[in-house]
Parts: sequence; C-alpha cells; structure tokens
Amino acid sequence: MNKDNSELKRLAQSAKNRLKKGYWQGCAAEESVPSRAKSEIGYAAEEELYAKVREMLSVDECVLNPIGRLIDQKRFQRMDFSEKNRYVLELAKTYARLKDRYFREKSRRKIEPIAPVVLRAEF
Repeated sequence: MNKDNSELKRLAQSAKNRLKKGYWQGCAAEESVPSRAKSEIGYAAEEELYAKVREMLSVDECVLNPIGRLIDQKRFQRMDFSEKNRYVLELAKTYARLKDRYFREKSRRKIEPIAPVVLRAEF
C-alpha cells in the first residue's frame, strides 16, 4: 500500500511540474500525447513504434501489412492464442493513432509560408 502511495505521489508531482513549466502550452488540443493510460505499451516503446511507422510511411504511403511489420516476432511466438489477439488489436489501435500523428505532422511541415511571387505586366 505504501509503495502504491509513493508511486501515486511521484506521478502527481511529475504532472504538477509539467503544469508549472508550461509543458502543455505548446500542445494543440487535437494532438495525441502517448500515455500509459491509453495503451498497454509505454511511452518509450510507442515512440520506437512511431519511428518505425514514420520510416515505413515515408518510403511508401500505401503499406501492405503494416501490423505484420510492427509485430515483435520473438514476443509474438511465445504468446498463446488470446494474448496474440489482444496484442494484434492493441498494435492496430496504436498504429492507427501513430499513422494519424504522422500525417498531421507531415501536413504541418508542408504548409509553410512561401514567399509571394510578384507578377509584372508589361505593355
């Protein structure tokens, strides 16, 4: 019980520090911030998956079998049937979220102000 309280206090202190430092001011409301509450995988693992998704989509935006490419084969082979199903469904949800994030970031980079072109008419 004491360990649970200390973990809760640590998480609360971390959240308080983020609020004090203005961490959330830079985040848009529609952006998805990966968290352990949303998925069973941790933040670092989700960022690794995002790097794979970004690489996969930057090479070819029409990817066949993206979930198959993201599966950790060693881990997958040790799972029983129900664990495999749960893992694939969780990975599919995570992939959809990361794919949306990729296209949001890509569209933000493309829409940068371009210097206006001045046309002069000669008579």
